[in-house]
Amino acid sequence: MKNPPGYGTIVDLGKNRRRPLAVRVPNGKKFNKQGREIIDYKYIGYFERTPQGKTDARILLANYNSGVAIDIPKSISIYPTFGELAGIWLEKHLGHIRIQKGSVSSQLTDSYNAAIKKCISIHSKRIDSIRFQDIQDIADSIGHMSASTVSNVRTVLFETFDFARKQGYIEKNFITDVDFLYKVKSDKIHSSFTREELSKLWDNCADEKIQIVLVMAYTGLRIEELFTMKTKNVFLEKRYMVGGVKTAAGKKRIIPIAEKIFPFVAALFDSENTYLLSHEGKRYYRHYFMDTVWNPVNTALGMNHLPHDTRYTCATLLDRAGANENCKKEILGHAKSGVTNKVYVEKDLEDLVTTINLI
Repeated sequence: MKNPPGYGTIVDLGKNRRRPLAVRVPNGKKFNKQGREIIDYKYIGYFERTPQGKTDARILLANYNSGVAIDIPKSISIYPTFGELAGIWLEKHLGHIRIQKGSVSSQLTDSYNAAIKKCISIHSKRIDSIRFQDIQDIADSIGHMSASTVSNVRTVLFETFDFARKQGYIEKNFITDVDFLYKVKSDKIHSSFTREELSKLWDNCADEKIQIVLVMAYTGLRIEELFTMKTKNVFLEKRYMVGGVKTAAGKKRIIPIAEKIFPFVAALFDSENTYLLSHEGKRYYRHYFMDTVWNPVNTALGMNHLPHDTRYTCATLLDRAGANENCKKEILGHAKSGVTNKVYVEKDLEDLVTTINLI
């Protein structure tokens, strides 16, 4: 039998939760991302997925609607733990991103999950019992980490506590009062190849390994974009490839092939292989690439670079050549700012090939 309108319901929040059964009741209305009015819910209790847990959940919902108080054991408190609320917030947050962008990157999901794990000291604590010092201790424990890591932890904490405030579990979100510090990097991780280093590469470009490095530097391909570039997406006659990963602007973009590196791309191309960069018919992976290509080139030429430095190098070369800003962003897969740039300016293949040939 269905519950009457406005009664509330019991929902299963899925795996990996100690108490996955949640009792939720209507808490007014809200608008979703499409502008439609939908019911907003607040969660009043969490239970184990057992016969007794199901019974206790039904009793709580019935008594909530009848106004009768229920003596709930502490183990079945109506106040969820931080870990439970953080999981619910993340699920909702990623769901909103999927609605807006169509998908969620695994990198983003992993980053938030890693941030939640760094709050392990409060996972099992009721959200209403967590105090300022509990959070300050977490902030202090990650003070040696990078700005991005600290920012992710702060976001998880703030959003989870704000979600708890909106649901009526706490009165104030005090995360803004916490001092979050992070390690300031003294040196940049990435740097462009210098003119002298590029000259070294070109002076030794008969080496197939160095040809691969030059392909990266003159296309701006990320290392994973190079590994996953399929031969079916390489169009030698028209001098371009189609590929890309990571962002909406970067995926399935046109990557022009400069005249300087065209012979190197053509040498790599074998229609019998699935991937442009292949070893015994299989795609490269990072450890193999580092051991057989990247590290030997750095050692032979006396350099100390990371693969992503080739992307910085491509951007630097385009800047030096005075490349059109929109063409540069199209080539590198960067999002264009401004309504005009995003909507009205679309560079065709000829523009992109002309631009890449400037470097």
